[in-house]
Amino acid sequence: MAEHQELTKTTPKEFALATLGGLFAPALAIFLIVMLVLSIQSRLGEQDAEAIADKAVRERIKPFGVSVALDPNVPRVEMSGEQVYNEVCANCHGSGALGSPKHKDAGAWSKRIAQGWATLLNHALNGFNKMPARGGEPDLSDLEVARAVAFMTNAAGAKFEPVLKKEVEPTAAELARGKVVYAENCASCHDSGVTGAQKLTDAKAWEPLLKQGKDYLYAAAIKGTLGGPAKGGNDKLSDADTRLAVDYMVDVARISVAQAAKAADKKAAK
Repeated sequence: MAEHQELTKTTPKEFALATLGGLFAPALAIFLIVMLVLSIQSRLGEQDAEAIADKAVRERIKPFGVSVALDPNVPRVEMSGEQVYNEVCANCHGSGALGSPKHKDAGAWSKRIAQGWATLLNHALNGFNKMPARGGEPDLSDLEVARAVAFMTNAAGAKFEPVLKKEVEPTAAELARGKVVYAENCASCHDSGVTGAQKLTDAKAWEPLLKQGKDYLYAAAIKGTLGGPAKGGNDKLSDADTRLAVDYMVDVARISVAQAAKAADKKAAK
């Protein structure tokens, strides 16, 4: 006769413990997955915050003037003093903003003019007090800055010429060499004024050019930016000889301008 065994009855407490034990493993797995997701999100949030902070710093330290790349194959035509003033300087000097002397205000400019050309040019090139270097436009050339300074100060009573440094007068030997270079390369146009060239005896044509200073005239002759060909059309002419030709032309043109002014004064006195 087979033995009969009775199964032990499971109490409610045992059933509850067994159920909890079965759920422990999947619950632990779910917990670990959730923590992993939260950790990844936290790291991503920190990276976003760092990127935002970095962008904010870059914006804060970005310079006022942003240089724009220009095509090196296109010759750059430099602006006149009035053009530089209108495009750059008028932002402050037009209204007197930031304590800047207002354009044509002789009273505001008088003490500054008294400091001399060299000091004013240095302040404009390198910045002074609240004024940024080059008026905040880094692409301006030294000569363009000088022209703007001369334009503003002369409008307030000064008589400055936009030169970057004190011009050294050529020696007699240098003028003689310049005359030879002029005769060989420039006279065909400048003696007669053909092709729109400035005739050496034309005081009216030369007077405004002389006020621009020799640095401007040297660059114009070497690069050909005043309507004529570079170096008078002679590519083999050295920069040094081109400058000597300009020295000779300036010397002759100054005499023409002086004679014209003397004649005008004489006529006005009658």
